[in-house]
Amino acid sequence: MKDFIVDEDLLITGDDSGNGDFAIKEADQQNIEHLLLSQKGSYKEFPILGVGIKKYINSPDATSRLRLENEIDKQLSYDKFYVKTLDVNDLQNIKIDGNY
Repeated sequence: MKDFIVDEDLLITGDDSGNGDFAIKEADQQNIEHLLLSQKGSYKEFPILGVGIKKYINSPDATSRLRLENEIDKQLSYDKFYVKTLDVNDLQNIKIDGNY
């Protein structure tokens, strides 16, 4: 899926031509990152969208990781992303394979 590319401050970046156009590139990774970081209610048009991963990061128990895995799968499905595999055993390196 192609979309606007934003920087770390969520500002839309320009393309490489230097003529002031917005950068439109492959944005699947960016969309997934935003979905994982956002809280429910972050998107006013879609109030149940968002994983809120920060609340799961410091939880050491396996139940929270299963909830996180379930929530990521559910939220990506809401976003019409087909999840082939999902691994949250290492929270610093969550592995998601799939496509829109």
